[in-house]
Amino acid sequence: ARRASPLRRSAARTAPEDEHSMAPPLPAKEATLFKAIVKHYELKSYKKGLRAADQVLKKFPEHGETIAMKGLLLNCMEKKEEAYDLVRKGIKLDIKSQVCWHVYGLLYRSDREYAQAIKCYRGALRHEPENVKILRDLSMLQIQLRLLPGFLETRQKLLTMKPTNRMHWFTFAVALHLVGRYDEAVGVVEAYERTLEGSDEPSKEPYEYSEMLLYKNTLYEEAGQPQKALDDLDAIKEKVSDRTGWRERRAALLLAVGRHGEAGEEYLALLKRNPEHFGWHAGLQAAELQTATPTERWLSAEVTAEAEATLAALYSKLQKAFPKSQACMRLPLDFTRSPPAFAAALDAYARSYVRKGVPSLFADLKPLCAAGAWSRALFGEIVAGWVGALEATGAFPDTCEKEPPSTLMWARVLLAQYYDNCGDTAAALSQLDMAIGHTPTCLDLYLFKARVYKHAGHASAAARWMEEARKMDLADRYLNTKATRYLLRADCVPEAEATIALFTKDGGSTLHEMQCVWFELELAASYLRTGDYGRALKNFTHVEQHFADIGEDQFDFHTYCVRKMTLREYVKMVRFEDTLHGHAFYVTAACGIVDTYLRLVTKPARDAAAAAAEEAGGGLSVQERKKAESKRRKAEAKAKAEAEAQAKRDADAKGKDGKGGKKGGGKEKPPDDDPHGEALASVEAPLAKAAGYMRTLLLHAPAELRVQVLACQLAMARSKPLLALRALRKAISLGAADAQVHRSAARFLHLYRAGGAALAPAVATVVERHSAQILAAAGLPTGATAEAYNDAFLARAGGGAAA
Repeated sequence: ARRASPLRRSAARTAPEDEHSMAPPLPAKEATLFKAIVKHYELKSYKKGLRAADQVLKKFPEHGETIAMKGLLLNCMEKKEEAYDLVRKGIKLDIKSQVCWHVYGLLYRSDREYAQAIKCYRGALRHEPENVKILRDLSMLQIQLRLLPGFLETRQKLLTMKPTNRMHWFTFAVALHLVGRYDEAVGVVEAYERTLEGSDEPSKEPYEYSEMLLYKNTLYEEAGQPQKALDDLDAIKEKVSDRTGWRERRAALLLAVGRHGEAGEEYLALLKRNPEHFGWHAGLQAAELQTATPTERWLSAEVTAEAEATLAALYSKLQKAFPKSQACMRLPLDFTRSPPAFAAALDAYARSYVRKGVPSLFADLKPLCAAGAWSRALFGEIVAGWVGALEATGAFPDTCEKEPPSTLMWARVLLAQYYDNCGDTAAALSQLDMAIGHTPTCLDLYLFKARVYKHAGHASAAARWMEEARKMDLADRYLNTKATRYLLRADCVPEAEATIALFTKDGGSTLHEMQCVWFELELAASYLRTGDYGRALKNFTHVEQHFADIGEDQFDFHTYCVRKMTLREYVKMVRFEDTLHGHAFYVTAACGIVDTYLRLVTKPARDAAAAAAEEAGGGLSVQERKKAESKRRKAEAKAKAEAEAQAKRDADAKGKDGKGGKKGGGKEKPPDDDPHGEALASVEAPLAKAAGYMRTLLLHAPAELRVQVLACQLAMARSKPLLALRALRKAISLGAADAQVHRSAARFLHLYRAGGAALAPAVATVVERHSAQILAAAGLPTGATAEAYNDAFLARAGGGAAA
């Protein structure tokens, strides 16, 4: 986080008229030294600042503000305990000094204890209520914690105190915007706009002025006044710098007010600029269909015959108007429901890519082959027909034009990927083997073969074939990344680390600093599968820390975005950060942490099993144990030597780098006290720790099936039947046919019915009623056992993957 220094005006008092401080004012010489302390802090010259503080304290050893500033400097030098002690001492000596309280808040803020920092800032404001610096710092913490009413109040006070500052006007408008008081926010923007009458600011800063007008227009739209927003947008047309953005907003507003013809004209004009923009295509489709809501993906939507005919006519015209547009050829595949029309559209779109040999073609067409999609079987028939015709005649069906031999190979690749998507591993491998036999030097074929094995659950074979692909082009970073991922999924951790180190500095040791989340998640999952719970938790918590850093990075934008007048993007950023813990990476990491803690409770740790095996001799002879011990000692010696060499390299690099040495700006990375996660895996109450993560998951990702399944398992482990029942019901609503949901339901029925865990009468009544509903959904009577419920699921699964 950025450091905020106490105000020099109030920090270095030399006049006796300051009524708040309990300490006498410093003489002129020491006051100058105190100003130098603040200056050194701002310039990160911490050692110089300490020397100046010591000079002041030599004559005035109980000057509270100097003691507090010395603590702040020590905090920047990573001497946390001493820093807190000094600042607390400074407050005791001068409890009415806003500087001491402000510094105390800065310490808490640097440790991300924002609630405590707010208390300290409020303590400072009690003694100097109109200190602009402290009010601004307080407002940043309030928006960071989303304390919106307090944020609004603080920004209003700042605007009242400094009405000539543009930032205060628009930060106050944003505060009103975030609390939903749109009309008042518009009034604030209009009031500031009136202050610009007769000034040259709009012409000197046209972009900032344009953004202000568009922000006001956004407020009208979010207030539910699309017609007013449209009228305002037309009025500001000549003042807006972003012409494309203006036209896009106008098209969307015309659609919202039902003027579909004009909206269609605007979207068509936008498509002339970029015919590949799917959002503009969706708007044009909505205008043609005369609906208010655009639909970007039609595969899962219901399409009437009339709508299909309208869209087909539209795209027939668009394909003639934009003959090189890929989107105009691809989108009809989504809304077409007629098999002949679908076959014709697929031929027109995909044949050229098969002929060119585009490896990513199936990734584009994969939604058409999703489970349950009406086009899945038809797609397979069409591609199989291509392969058959190319084998027989060397040409596509219904044509005599001969194709190059590579066309058949890529048609086989497309068919193999289709078979793989349908779960037919043998057929997919057969097609790929024929393609490899045709062109054994095409590395994409080996990549696809590795993917087929991955989908089949054969992780080691998948890793082997991905390594084959990687070795064919050692300079390809993508293949290196894929090979690393596949090796981790095969639990080949040393090989994976060696592979990823080929494209990183310092042998892969910087991956954590680079926030390489995918690597840490895969590494943690590998450790979890092999029972190394400490390292699994270590890597999962690394990902959690990355998300904490992303949240912390907001501080850089609370003032920057308002200063640069990117208000619309700032509001989007704030709303995105509110959903940060629902991101797939965070959900995966938090679920991994919960799962690991559950395993720590329900299963013995791998270290305990290894210790028991070692104590018993592990069934090895004396000579074998000696060999194993010798091997272990050599490995430890090698690891120690590598660590010492790395430390020496780091020291040499630091010695060569002359930056930051004098000013103390170059912070050394503190050593990791728990590199293997033993402390994380040895917590006293793992279920309580897991429950904290689960609360976050249920708040931000309640629609994730894996979250509800884990919530049910955790509640059962904590003997919370009602919480388990709530999570189970939600999981069943999200995926009743899922094997993990069934497993949780069967375990719940086994634990809490028919002589299971003792329950309070009221709880037992609720459990019994909802258990009967679960059984009834499976076609079983109320008194059925968990075993009968499981048998019914196996019968329905019919030997499939779920069973």
